[in-house]
Amino acid sequence: MAFPRALLLGLLAFPAASPTTLATQPVVGQEDRKAEFEKRLAAAEGSTEKLWKLYEWCSANAMDKDGRNVLRKIVKLDEADRRAHELLGEVEYDGKWFPSEKKVEEYKKKKLEEEAKKSGKVVYKGELVDPADVPFLQKGLTKTEDGRWVDAEEQKKLAEGWVKQDFTWIPPAEIPNLEKNLWKCEDKWLSEVDANKFHAELDKWWKIPSDHFVLYTTCDRSLAMTARDEAERAFREVNRIFGKTPASPVAMLLLRSGAQYGEFAGQRQTELRGFSSLHGASIAEIWPEPLAAGMTSAGFCYWDASNQKDNAFGPMFVRHAAAQSLVEALDPSPKTLGDIVAQKQVPAIDKAWWDEKKLPQWLRYGACAYAERYMLDAFIKAGGDPAWMRKWSLENIANKGGIDPLDTILSLPLTLEDTSKSGKLINQAGLIVSFMLDGKCTPVVQAHQAFKDAFKNGKDLKPSLKALEDALRKNEAELRKFAGI
Repeated sequence: MAFPRALLLGLLAFPAASPTTLATQPVVGQEDRKAEFEKRLAAAEGSTEKLWKLYEWCSANAMDKDGRNVLRKIVKLDEADRRAHELLGEVEYDGKWFPSEKKVEEYKKKKLEEEAKKSGKVVYKGELVDPADVPFLQKGLTKTEDGRWVDAEEQKKLAEGWVKQDFTWIPPAEIPNLEKNLWKCEDKWLSEVDANKFHAELDKWWKIPSDHFVLYTTCDRSLAMTARDEAERAFREVNRIFGKTPASPVAMLLLRSGAQYGEFAGQRQTELRGFSSLHGASIAEIWPEPLAAGMTSAGFCYWDASNQKDNAFGPMFVRHAAAQSLVEALDPSPKTLGDIVAQKQVPAIDKAWWDEKKLPQWLRYGACAYAERYMLDAFIKAGGDPAWMRKWSLENIANKGGIDPLDTILSLPLTLEDTSKSGKLINQAGLIVSFMLDGKCTPVVQAHQAFKDAFKNGKDLKPSLKALEDALRKNEAELRKFAGI
């Protein structure tokens, strides 16, 4: 049979297909392609080179699903084959390949959590940070090289060359005054002697930062620096008692004399109960300045260095006032204080302020009295007795008739009508805290630890406080033995 001339010419126009071309040509029919794939796969097993040829054949025949299976076999044979991983849509991270970005993020999160557990840190916005840093980071603050937390405005000033003198920003042009040991007082630069005179009045006080306090004071600056150190000693003791500390610095006020102390408390009406009459340190519940600055109520006291007796009590009053500030920050009255700042009428404001508290008064005042007069004196001179303050305080209790019934101390009925009795009660509250911390009475130690755990973790304090008070009652004999009275 003869072929038409046109058909013969058409056949001659195309060369015969080579073996290689045939290998990648589509095979007609889905079943035929699948059978051909299985045949080729069996021949390619164990060889990445043959598997890559099979993958190309799959691509040419639109067999994407089978092609991905081939890629998986390739990476099993050669985990380092980047092209196979990438064609599978995988993402490389930390020397590993993951099926998606989502899996990478899950891996990062899990790894960070494991590292946090090992290091004692926590994960915050994908970063490992110290737990103590979280409250500052939540406020959008940044930590400087010297460990201070600053906001965006402060960062800008630092970048422009400004520096701080206490809380006052000094522009670059005025920095030479700092090198002359001068102090910026309103619009004047004064020597320290003249600056002390300027700040000696109420409302013109120094405002001095420290690690955990904002110290307002009318005392001379050199004495204020000593007071700042005493306040930091109180901070360490309060941490021992409660197992937690405020997230940001707290305010406290140090005045230069008893007369100024009385004027601040009485004429300014900065306290609710007038308990500054009981002691040389107290709590100024409604002092406006720190409240307006976003801080809580502040402890206040005086240190009169002009005579030997008052000078001896000064450090103790400072530690008591510092502890008052710290405990108030740990157990504040935000609703009542918010109403005060907003100048709302609050009926029975004293009761409202105290009703918000979670800590009992005996523990609050006991913590302050412990920091004041029961802690061991780590700075005693060689040959001295570190427990001298505790022994002196216990002598005071003994000289006033001995230890009162424990229930009386725990109820702490402070009153201005009998200042001597109230002063003794505060001293005895300090004794109870001293027994908790230093008495080594196992049931009390365990109950105290349970309270600290509950307080630290934000749990309801009523059960742990009841258990602590019950442990103290059951071991009252041990308490008296500890006191030696």
